[in-house]
Amino acid sequence: MSVQEVIKKIIIDKPFFDNSGGGVTLSGGEPTLYLEYAVDLTKNLKEQGVHVLLETCGLFKYDRFKEMLFPLLDAIYFDIKIHDSSDHMRFCGTPNSTILDNFIRILEDSRNGGPPLLPRTPLILGITDTDANMHAIACFLKEHGVKKGELLPYNPLWHKKNWSIGCNDPLSDDTTMNKFMPRERIRHCRNIFMTMGIEV
Repeated sequence: MSVQEVIKKIIIDKPFFDNSGGGVTLSGGEPTLYLEYAVDLTKNLKEQGVHVLLETCGLFKYDRFKEMLFPLLDAIYFDIKIHDSSDHMRFCGTPNSTILDNFIRILEDSRNGGPPLLPRTPLILGITDTDANMHAIACFLKEHGVKKGELLPYNPLWHKKNWSIGCNDPLSDDTTMNKFMPRERIRHCRNIFMTMGIEV
């Protein structure tokens, strides 16, 4: 779809945005992979007075992002999934040094008048919710003066999305991946963050 086609569909909901304080989230996938499109779309949304939030995994060239998209945003959600670089490579397919560096740079720019930044960690049993990973991420955030984060409990409803669009689901028989995260595990992860002084 062209930017104008997207704007035409979005602007129908402008009264709801105005009433609720909501707006548009650029998400994905990774929206910064399509930086020019994201910039064009965001500029058009801002002209219409629509709040724009970016949800990102943080893997992009920072200087280009800061020049083109950063000044247009109203808020940023930044995923920090795994702190250990080798584990990040194993589960996400790339080291995380650029991601962590980008988080630190966005945090600094956010504190200097940029849009608010919220770090978020998706909780996936046995992968991101381990005590070691939770503690490492909480320590990283504390080291950089971050006082608030968000934990996103695993949601198995994505399996139905695969089926509905005819995609193969390699984890459909994995009982762990077909259940919501236990509440006690969510509380445990929250406690690790809160013990480190990170509000969740």
